Amino acid sequence: MTVKTGLSEVDVIGVPHSPRVPRTAAAGLAAVVAATVLTLGGGQVAPADAAAGPVTTRHDIGTSVKGRTIWAIHRAYPGATKKVIVIGAIHGDETAGMGVTSRLKRRDVPRNVDLWIIPTINPDGVAAGTRTNARKVDLNRNFPYRWKRINVGRSTYSGPSAASEPETRALLRFIDRVNPRITVSFHQPLFGVGLNTKRNEVVRALAKGIALPVESYACTGVCHGSFTSWHNRNKPGVAVTVEFGRTASAWRREKATSAVLSVGSRY
Repeated sequence: MTVKTGLSEVDVIGVPHSPRVPRTAAAGLAAVVAATVLTLGGGQVAPADAAAGPVTTRHDIGTSVKGRTIWAIHRAYPGATKKVIVIGAIHGDETAGMGVTSRLKRRDVPRNVDLWIIPTINPDGVAAGTRTNARKVDLNRNFPYRWKRINVGRSTYSGPSAASEPETRALLRFIDRVNPRITVSFHQPLFGVGLNTKRNEVVRALAKGIALPVESYACTGVCHGSFTSWHNRNKPGVAVTVEFGRTASAWRREKATSAVLSVGSRY
């Protein structure tokens, strides 16, 4: 079932087609969502009580250069207030974080955490196995903070202008609308959790939970057009970069999954 909302087009996960479930009316859908908990696994619908699990919906938040959908999965219990966004991959050849987002789709969520899961903002790059998007732009150099046209023809090309890419603009709109307390963005191949311009208690808590060192990732001076720099300059919430190393074991991805939920609940 799909419905338009103020945020985006929404797929309600797990609602079976039934005469009891309205197909067209947004008001009918709202009533169904209010009365049920929707799960990803087996398409089960159960009363929204304390034992049933968080409500799960899937949101179309934009499209890539090649027209692939950029998805955000929302998981929360009614009344959750601590908004947390987790981005599995910005660079298409750095996909270890998508192992965390896959786990987060199945894991229970703390009652106070309003969780948004974005497997990737670069589906074209993931499909091609490239750092860049389909226009050969490094999306993590394309955000409108300290943007500079750099590295033309290289894998870190920043694009023809700030926020020139549809994937960048989709994430900008999404962050503006959700206004998260904490955003965690996974990368490779470095190994650590990046120090920030604010709220480094969140950085240290994530590093401890994932068993990674705290590092200073200064982009050799200035991080031109990076997502976390833009987020931390323009939003009250904090964005944290987690670097998983060249590979990430199942153990470390599991640690990261638990750490995101624990830190999101506490801070």
